[in-house]
Amino acid sequence: MLQLLGLKRCLSLAMLLWLGGCSASLPPPPLDTAQQLLDRACRYLWSKQGDDGGWHSETHGLLRSGQALTPFVLHALLEAEPQMTQQHRDKVQRALDFIRSSVNSDGVVGLGDPDVAEYPNYASAFAVRCLVAAGGQPDRDLIELICRYLKSQQFSDERGFGRDHPVHGAWGFGGPLPLGGSPGHVDISYTRHVLEALHDADAIDEELASRAQLFLNRMQREGGFYFSPVVGAANKGRTAASEDGEGIIYLPYATATSEGVLALVASGVKLDDRRVLGALEWLEAHPDLDHPGGIPLDHPEKWGQVLFYYHVAIRGEIAIANGKSDYLLEPLTILLADRQRVDGSFVNPHGTLMKEDDPILATALAITALGAVLSR
Repeated sequence: MLQLLGLKRCLSLAMLLWLGGCSASLPPPPLDTAQQLLDRACRYLWSKQGDDGGWHSETHGLLRSGQALTPFVLHALLEAEPQMTQQHRDKVQRALDFIRSSVNSDGVVGLGDPDVAEYPNYASAFAVRCLVAAGGQPDRDLIELICRYLKSQQFSDERGFGRDHPVHGAWGFGGPLPLGGSPGHVDISYTRHVLEALHDADAIDEELASRAQLFLNRMQREGGFYFSPVVGAANKGRTAASEDGEGIIYLPYATATSEGVLALVASGVKLDDRRVLGALEWLEAHPDLDHPGGIPLDHPEKWGQVLFYYHVAIRGEIAIANGKSDYLLEPLTILLADRQRVDGSFVNPHGTLMKEDDPILATALAITALGAVLSR
């Protein structure tokens, strides 16, 4: 086991172990330490599965129905421990049955309550990914139905958002659009998750990919990506004056940049494309794991702390996509070993804004990160 007590004083340097810092005097953590963290976290999540096969938040009312949380958690488990799928075969099938029962006649997950939409584009995207990964031949029609819905949600001329509109090619929250011609909440994260789902289902055509890449090209700045072209408050990075001096521009930060890379790759862009390489270089220049680069340390909303588990999870996903996860093993293990609770769960006491104070959600993000470093 890691002797964490002696490492606390150099924790900030531990994030940069692959560049130097404390690594010269400390042996690397044994591989089974990260594996033990992952095993305990997975056991916790399986223990929280409900009798109906779903996962239900005990912290946030919006996630209590399980429509969005269940496919999110199941996908994380399937990705982190694919070898354990057979051992938990009955539990996986119960979760899949829950997901199937959550799909409405239009192919949407997250609209079970007519008064409260539960992240329909996120929920539907993760439902597709779970059905593709662990479903069977009978699910093909259901996958196609959900994909038709997701494809219809892309902002395009047909939806009244022409090529010159900043959201053209992107995806937003999902469901009916707000009145007055507004696209509602649109960001690079919704776009990335839908593209990954459509990619998994082999449902991306050239026109859809072209529109998506146009949007992503507009979101890339200085190599990195920012978060939203229409919801200024959602951009958590630094700002700068526009060239005409009459407005502001949003600068990139680590989680949004990671989303941009994964969205580009899902849309069919190769790893050696200049857009991907530029974003990866930006991330290499902002390597800290304990705080997303580009977000001010003194941000009044404390976004660096709020996004902790999402940040380490998406860094792991980037490492897998880039084929370079080895360097994350030691610093990520150090970070997470000191945060795992006795029952195997993780929780972010700062995470109310992003719901990381929910141990089910935070633990699913942690196992995504751990699964990445153990996938070598």
